[in-house]
Amino acid sequence: LISSIESFSNEILFEIFEYLSPYELFQSFINLNYRINNIVHSYPLHLDFSLISRLEFDYICLNLQPKQVISLILSDEIIPRQIKLFKEYFPLFQYEFIHLQSIILIEIFYDKIILPESVKYLEIRKYDAYKNVDYNFKPLIKQQAKFLTHLKIHRIDILKSINTQFPVLTHLIIDGGFAPDIDRCIESTNFNSIFQCLGSSITHLYLFIDNEKGLNINLQLFSHCLTHLTLHFYEELVVSFESIKQCVINLYQLKRLTLQASGKYDLNDGNQWKDFILKTNIIKFNFKFQISNYNLKVNEDISILLESFHSSFWIEQKHCYVGIHYDEDNQETFLYTIPRFRFKDITYPSVNFSYKTTASSNIEQYFFLST
Repeated sequence: LISSIESFSNEILFEIFEYLSPYELFQSFINLNYRINNIVHSYPLHLDFSLISRLEFDYICLNLQPKQVISLILSDEIIPRQIKLFKEYFPLFQYEFIHLQSIILIEIFYDKIILPESVKYLEIRKYDAYKNVDYNFKPLIKQQAKFLTHLKIHRIDILKSINTQFPVLTHLIIDGGFAPDIDRCIESTNFNSIFQCLGSSITHLYLFIDNEKGLNINLQLFSHCLTHLTLHFYEELVVSFESIKQCVINLYQLKRLTLQASGKYDLNDGNQWKDFILKTNIIKFNFKFQISNYNLKVNEDISILLESFHSSFWIEQKHCYVGIHYDEDNQETFLYTIPRFRFKDITYPSVNFSYKTTASSNIEQYFFLST
């Protein structure tokens, strides 16, 4: 068997490696011979330690070469104090992992780490906003600021008072709102001042907005550079067309806009959105709106809300198809673009299919057909 594997070219072995997890790779190919070892250790590794056993974690750490690791995910969820354990294997982590480009930290609250300068993507993921609120991620972000092109964090206030600039940062994702002490944070946190302190030319921005202060956010600072924008408003906030317009209208480079919001009737006016789009350079527009205070008595009434999206502007020019669904159980009406926000937990066609769209029947079937 070894002689057969030995006859494979490096390219073929790399193709085989693509189908194996890091644990399977080392278990199957390490220590077969000198050549195979070299090939294994030259194969770029993307290590995800978030869902892994302690046995697998130890085995991988014992066999990997730091220079082959391209991306790394560490998490305390399955293996507590994982950073501490990882640093025990690699005490010179900052200097050994010279090709590491991306690192994701999930529910990490106890141990600190200094990253290699090669890391361009940093993501801090936290699922429970009330857990270890006082853990300070700022030193980690600050020491990496001048190298990062991509940053994803769970709270806007992490960037507050960081007093450093991010000169090469282009992609920023803030997928959570404020810390649990919301009242204090709202009084002392200002979106615009935080963005100004970044010193960045952001091209891609994702914001989760969970308080009324964020409804008046001013993004004009990025008018010369922002091309992709996603605004996700907390469902209990009532958002108006006018507030979104004021936020976006001066973003002259914006090409793609995605919105998730709850609001009133003005959000479902396709003609109003058409006039707005025509005043911008937006090419792709996706949205999911939860329309409040709209009491639909019968299923047929749903189609009324789609009439303004049936025009040639939406269907032929923008190739933008809109669907609507009335949730009778919760008395909620959803207006959304497909396929981006299509509901996935349905069977099509069905006698209970309460979804109507502006797409033709063949396109609608393609989007909703169960597989």
